[in-house]
Amino acid sequence: MVPSKSPSRRPLRVGIDTGGTFTDVAVIDRGRLTIHKLPSTPDDPSRAVVDGLAAVRGDREVDVVHGTTVGLNAVLTRRLSRTAFVTNEGFADLVEIGRQDRTGLYDLEPRRAEFPVPRDLRFCVATRRRADGALERSVSRTALIELAKRLRAARVEAIAIGLLHSHTHLDDERTIAAALSKLGVPITCSAELLPRPGEFERFSAAVLNAAIQPIVGAYLARLVTAVAPGRLRLLRSSGGILGEDEAIAFPARAMFSGPAGGVIATARIANLRGEARVAALDMGGTSTDVALVGREQSPSDDDRRIADLPLPLPSYDVHTVGCGGGSLAWVDSGGALRVGPISAGADPGPACYGNSLEPTVTDAHVALGHIACDTLLGGGLPIDPDRSVRAIERLARRLGLRAKDTAHGVLAVADAAMARALLVITSERAVDPARVPLVAYGGAGGLHAAALAGRLSMPYALVPHAPGALSAIGLALAGESREVIEPVLAAYSPRLGRELVARGKELCAGLRAALGGRARVALEVRLRFQGQGGGLWVGSGSDLEAGFRDAHRTRFGFDAVGGDLEVVELRARADQPGPALTSFAGTPDGGSTGHLPRRTAPLGRTVLVEWRRDQLGLGMRVRGPSLIREETSVTRVPPDWLALVTSSGLELRPGHA
Repeated sequence: MVPSKSPSRRPLRVGIDTGGTFTDVAVIDRGRLTIHKLPSTPDDPSRAVVDGLAAVRGDREVDVVHGTTVGLNAVLTRRLSRTAFVTNEGFADLVEIGRQDRTGLYDLEPRRAEFPVPRDLRFCVATRRRADGALERSVSRTALIELAKRLRAARVEAIAIGLLHSHTHLDDERTIAAALSKLGVPITCSAELLPRPGEFERFSAAVLNAAIQPIVGAYLARLVTAVAPGRLRLLRSSGGILGEDEAIAFPARAMFSGPAGGVIATARIANLRGEARVAALDMGGTSTDVALVGREQSPSDDDRRIADLPLPLPSYDVHTVGCGGGSLAWVDSGGALRVGPISAGADPGPACYGNSLEPTVTDAHVALGHIACDTLLGGGLPIDPDRSVRAIERLARRLGLRAKDTAHGVLAVADAAMARALLVITSERAVDPARVPLVAYGGAGGLHAAALAGRLSMPYALVPHAPGALSAIGLALAGESREVIEPVLAAYSPRLGRELVARGKELCAGLRAALGGRARVALEVRLRFQGQGGGLWVGSGSDLEAGFRDAHRTRFGFDAVGGDLEVVELRARADQPGPALTSFAGTPDGGSTGHLPRRTAPLGRTVLVEWRRDQLGLGMRVRGPSLIREETSVTRVPPDWLALVTSSGLELRPGHA
């Protein structure tokens, strides 16, 4: 039973981010921020969400925006619902044939991932619409009745429907869906999920969406019971809030909701600091996400894949590497030290948790003294430095090195992996990393921020307030959004360009009216050279052809001079500002007070200088080597570096800067 609430108080805006190791809760109440952190519950992620919500809500109503990896993990582990795929006669194998490309071009023994729907669960219907839109053959009622019988006999849990050219004729798929609705299982129409040409990509997206629908639906049902109907929403992978009904119908749109929260918060920080763009790095317990973030972040859907399958839904351009605080350090068959991608997760966790002796990145930090025994959750999660030292010593014996050198080596290998990821979103996008500041967050981001900024000659690194919960803060800051995509697929001409802009303005006006006058609208057109299979988004504020050619040169290094262009689709988007936040300096719910005495590291007996972050005033400078501790993380200031306390976070620069 939901307790009665005071009608005079507005609901709390709550952002909840569920990671592999921790679940973070951020609460915004009248512009003030409060942070709560607790261990994740991998066996049932909803338990940690419910527990975290109970710890912060009191007797208040809540408006929850959630970021979850439940759908993503289901796809990656292939623990999917039994899903059927319905398509045109003769095209059942298109989803397996794909584009006949290879993601690992130089693999000597490539292995393609199995398509989530086996051949015996692919069903064909005798209907066909030509590319020009003419209906060559309509599906008969008898065929639909027979199809329903076969699907019922197959005991499927979800259905994906994908027909040729349905992106311009949505009723073709809806007719089949209506006939199958009595089966009582979730149904995904590919053209409703992704109204664009390109059957393989559209069909794959529909299958992935259908395969996670029962899983995400059951998960959300458990949470709605704890929150209240209509008060729980997910974050889109492209930012903006996904309503409860839409989240159940199209969970694939929230597949990357957790990383999107960090991008939203980082964009706010970039705007506060007046930076045109920054590199965001979210180092959590299992993996690290990196993204190039501008003040007004625009979603991208180019080349987005998951488990070797395309998922070209709008999403922020986030690159993930399997290296986090819980990543295991191990020795390969050639005797080289490796870190990740396998993670200890929350259970058994790093060796310092007391449940194993397998060394992780976190154990290297604990052994070197970067993380004290009362650091994690303000001592709420006790750690055992002796077990970290034993785990590192075991690894050192395998490598034939000293334990201290091994611990430093683990951190160096982890830094190298994350630096490569940062180069993917900077240098490989024609952006000089030396001109882009680094914003490092996540539970372990502050421990590696200075090392990564120094390795890539970045101007500085910024560790925001409450870095371990920044993704949750971004979730709480998310605003409403609406998006409309209209397929075009026509040869480009200046006249068509003007018509598209005019049509786009109509769409933007409708979206703004739906969200309110404060909504910010954006119009983009996706173009490509004729004969290409992809495309690039170009803003409508400039000459479309010139904008596309500039974007193509920037992204791919050349422009097919004289090549004719083709318009793929038009996209209009409106974003409503999220709740106001007076300061990113969150108030942790608990934690010790008082000065921190000097201590020695478990390995090497190095004397460590430590500061409490909440005792550092604005403008104060902290010189390295030192550690700055707070409720959710630690920031490491290396020798010859200094940390400047600013209103937006700790600014780390080389000492001579």
